[in-house]
Amino acid sequence: DLVGSTALVSGTDPEVARRRVQQYFDLVKQCVITHGGIVEKFAGDAVMAAFGIPQGHEDDAERGIRAALEIIDSVAELGLEARIGVESGEVVVDDVESTFATGEAVNVAARLQQAASPNGILVGPGAHRLTLGCFEVEDEGPIEARGLAEPVWTWRVVGTTRTEASR
Repeated sequence: DLVGSTALVSGTDPEVARRRVQQYFDLVKQCVITHGGIVEKFAGDAVMAAFGIPQGHEDDAERGIRAALEIIDSVAELGLEARIGVESGEVVVDDVESTFATGEAVNVAARLQQAASPNGILVGPGAHRLTLGCFEVEDEGPIEARGLAEPVWTWRVVGTTRTEASR
């Protein structure tokens, strides 16, 4: 999700604002594709990406977090900020003209994104478990997630571990 998009659009010429938002979308899409994901949809100022569709990989959660780190760095070069939520789990995908993923992981990722700070990446329990040791994270504790019966435990991604950074 693009941080401050309402102010960006309200305080700028509409054509300039549209170009900046389009640059953001293009950049995010490139980061996602580079790490083996797909852009599932653009919604307002948000991008929903998926990894493991149409082909699953053992490291899809890791790919998603690596893409998130690259997105934060790349968006900063545009003078913009983003909030990102990452969760892993089973989803159902409709393969008609475009994919349409549904499942708890999609909902949790959206709630994580909403709870993330500007330029922050929050991961849920599934993504955290699958990427242990790959990233430096800080325990952020539980968040109340609208629509879910139980709070969701979260971790903030700080960076890659030394071992991973040297790859």
